[in-house]
Amino acid sequence: MIFTSETTASAERIPVRAGFGDYDHTRDLWTGGVTSDTLALDADVVGAPEEIFSRFLEGGEWDAAEMSFAVTAALRGRGDDSLVVLPVFPGRSFRHGSIYVRSDGPVAEPADLAGRRVGIPVWAQTAGVQVRGLLASEHGVDLRSIEWVRAGVDTPGREEPVGLPLDSYRIRSAPGATLDRLLLDGEVDAVISARPPASVERRDPRVRRLFKKHTFDEMDYARRSGVFPIMHVLVMRREFHDAHPGAAHELQRMFTEAKDRSVRRALNSVVPSYPLPWAAANAARARDLIGDDFWPYGVESNRTTIELFLDHCADQSITPRRLGVDELFLRAPEPASA
Repeated sequence: MIFTSETTASAERIPVRAGFGDYDHTRDLWTGGVTSDTLALDADVVGAPEEIFSRFLEGGEWDAAEMSFAVTAALRGRGDDSLVVLPVFPGRSFRHGSIYVRSDGPVAEPADLAGRRVGIPVWAQTAGVQVRGLLASEHGVDLRSIEWVRAGVDTPGREEPVGLPLDSYRIRSAPGATLDRLLLDGEVDAVISARPPASVERRDPRVRRLFKKHTFDEMDYARRSGVFPIMHVLVMRREFHDAHPGAAHELQRMFTEAKDRSVRRALNSVVPSYPLPWAAANAARARDLIGDDFWPYGVESNRTTIELFLDHCADQSITPRRLGVDELFLRAPEPASA
């Protein structure tokens, strides 16, 4: 779906084409709720994040787009400076619930994953980086003791989005298989994936999440660590940024305003904005746990989360060295959040 944020064209505004997901916190960017005096946003709202990443990186679409945090770090780590990275985070998620095992299998707790076979869609999936980092740092799992099996989640044929030097890990591909089938057949002992396998979605009793009460585990982790994992960032093509130096800061402001409006809607208990029982109560619980702005943008309010992720990237060969926060992100005045 393609939308423009302005109802009338203006020669003074810089046209900027952007591709991103259909979320409530981006909704006001394409409905006209958030506008700009300097940018005319041409928004392409796309359902699947993998499609956004592919169309932007391989297809050359758009001036700016939502992008995998891991792929962004990998590109910068190998010296690719073609993208300007804005501290805008359209996708965030705790990932304790992204580890799936067989109900009758040998894995009962995280430590049991050591020395096992674990299925992944790709090594450079941000959710996978986050989960592997969690297993290593919180549960002492030696990632190099695991045999990693790459395959599509429900459809065969998934490939790495970026080339990585992974010789220090035992990784093999199963191009004709799916992670769902491998797990059900016992060919892998666990699956780590942002997208739940089909058997999980249909509530097949043969599979379950490793963390049975993952939401409570995630809340405890957030309380202890101060980390709210980032999945996706907003990037802008370097040539567009250099041609329009103020566009990145203005786009960050627009995304922040749209997100702040969404946060206020989430907290509204008079007439809930979402068809979800206890939506406002859960939003208030998130506010109490994470802070008044429980989906923060900007570098400083996310520094702890970003630093930990960059540690994971270096540890897992996503980047050849440990990147610094300030060499990755465009620095700009931190937009005020409502």
